[in-house]
Order: sequence, then C-alpha cells, then structure tokens
Amino acid sequence: KCNSDSLLREVLDLSELFHPDTFLNALRQQTARAMRTSIDGLKLAVSWKESQVKGAKFTVKLGGLQLEGCSFDGNTLTENQRDSPSVSAIPTASVAWVSKDTADPYPENDCISVPIYYTADREKTVTCFNMPCGGNQSRWTQCGAALFLKSQ
Repeated sequence: KCNSDSLLREVLDLSELFHPDTFLNALRQQTARAMRTSIDGLKLAVSWKESQVKGAKFTVKLGGLQLEGCSFDGNTLTENQRDSPSVSAIPTASVAWVSKDTADPYPENDCISVPIYYTADREKTVTCFNMPCGGNQSRWTQCGAALFLKSQ
C-alpha cells in the first residue's frame, strides 16, 4: 500500500499495523507540517457520516475495530439486547487531525470518548474516539463501552 501510494485512500485496518499508535502520531506530525502548526495545536476528529473530515489535510479511513459493551450502527451507540453478541464490528471511520479550533463532527454533549485498546484485556490504549451516543454519557461509561483492535 505504501509503494502504490494508496495507504491514505483505502480502508486501513489498524490491527494490521505493529504500532497503530505510532502510525496515528506520524499522521499527526505530517498534518502539523502541512498546516504549519504545532502538533499540540491539533486534535483527533472522527466521523462516520462523511468520508472526509472538515478542516483536514489528510483523512484516513480506519477499519478493523471491534466494540464491546454496546452496539454502533454508524449513527449512534445503542444498548445490546439479550441476544446481541458481546463484541461487534463497527463501520469504517474517517479519521483526521484537525486544528483545535475546528468544529467537532458531532456535538460535544452528544458524544462519549471511547478508548481503543490493543486487546480485550484492556491493558494498553491506542487512542480514544469520540463516538455519537445520543446524550446520557454516563450510561455508556457504566456499560463499559470500549473499542479493540480486531484480533488476527
């Protein structure tokens, strides 16, 4: 993908990378250079409703993430039912580093910060995604909502 220059155009499965946190940091550094700003002046923006994140120089489509504790259809988190699987795949997300003063893709009071862990053991985090939850953030914290890299 690197040699064919398609890494940022195709869906990238984070679980296929040895160090996904390093990839995200490299993307942050590249974005800061392109925008001529410091990396501290950037924030991570995630969207499921558009293929491009507004205000982004580089948008990456990330896949291969699993959600535990609830379900996600690309619009909002929903509670699992008795017959729901405990872990489910989520739709591909468009991710980019944007200026801190750029408006978020979703209203702050309608989102929850969901950690992405390397494994289901929840020992080491990659980063956090702001996911639309329809309000009532404490409910999603109590259900233990968390993302994991797809196990290979």
